[in-house]
Amino acid sequence: MCNGFCLRPPVKTTREKRPFEVGELVIYKPTRHGLAADVMADPDGKLIPGKTYKVLEVQQNVYVLVEGYHNPGGAIYWTEFAAAE
Repeated sequence: MCNGFCLRPPVKTTREKRPFEVGELVIYKPTRHGLAADVMADPDGKLIPGKTYKVLEVQQNVYVLVEGYHNPGGAIYWTEFAAAE
């Protein structure tokens, strides 16, 4: 039983290598799951949906750390971002 606080897995789950490289610009386009996973982050360190960020680091070929993100949990799965045009 969830008591209304269950998190469902993201709709699109993939272990494919991320398409982004260090230095690229990406747009944060979180899924509902992505937003829910970020609930414990410091409000000053949260990413803003729709905003463009620079990739600082790629971890384990699937997690992206962007400029201005301050979450002790680390980087975010690459499917939460889109390439900036």
